[in-house]
Amino acid sequence: MSSKTQISVFVIDDHPILRKGLQAEIESDSGFKFVGSSDSIQDGLNRMKFKTVDVLIMDISLKDENGINELTNIKQKFPLLKIIFFTMHRDWDYLQKAANSGADGYVLKTETTVNILGTIKSVFQGNKIFPQEVGTLQNKIATNDVLIQKLNVLSKRELDILHHLKSGKLNREIADELQISIRTVESHRSAIMQKFEIHSTIEFAKILHQLQLSKLI
Repeated sequence: MSSKTQISVFVIDDHPILRKGLQAEIESDSGFKFVGSSDSIQDGLNRMKFKTVDVLIMDISLKDENGINELTNIKQKFPLLKIIFFTMHRDWDYLQKAANSGADGYVLKTETTVNILGTIKSVFQGNKIFPQEVGTLQNKIATNDVLIQKLNVLSKRELDILHHLKSGKLNREIADELQISIRTVESHRSAIMQKFEIHSTIEFAKILHQLQLSKLI
């Protein structure tokens, strides 16, 4: 963590009562310094030009502005700034967009003061703080990205075979349906395992299970 004695915090939210509440919470801890607030992104950025700000706490839905859409622009103007979304939005779309856009934290407005201040401190130290379900989502996205890369190197026939295997069909059943020999099915299966860099039946079973969950094919 920085040797600074206080973490400077700026707040952007269009609810004055909430801004005042956050200000009171931040000022109640000597480890933080409240340096200002605004009810809009553009006004907030103009005010921040003349201040040293370590962490920005910002709502997502702000009158005619969207915090997530403005995130890249803010990061470009203030590359060292840590940004935490403080919002009522619980749905996956907002969580995913915030995480993928480079936000440093995501806190629900139902959180306690201790959790909010703890998040500010942790984000300032370089950590990413999101609700647990977002971490699960990001892992799922990463897994799907790897699967897509692997699927892209398969031939059309290999994809057909893999689709049938994913559905739980036996080699014999696949051969009958595609009107090919069992040996041909086995040959395609071996080729698929090689391209996926799979070396055991157990590993292959795990991949088939992931494909069932992801519905990529």
